Amino acid sequence: MDKKNHAVDDRISKIMNDPHRVNQIIQSGINQELLKHKRNGNSICEWEDNKVVWIPPEKIRLNQAG
Repeated sequence: MDKKNHAVDDRISKIMNDPHRVNQIIQSGINQELLKHKRNGNSICEWEDNKVVWIPPEKIRLNQAG
């Protein structure tokens, strides 16, 4: 393994060992996709009370990354 790949592996390992950072990255990706659906006028679905519930685009809420 060359030094460049090793440095990348070290950065990835550092991020993956920080649960808070992993959560931020995942939440950011989710928010990006929710925003795309909202802007394009597409509904999304959620699982609620053991059934699928459709959420219209005007009611899509973006989550806060913590």
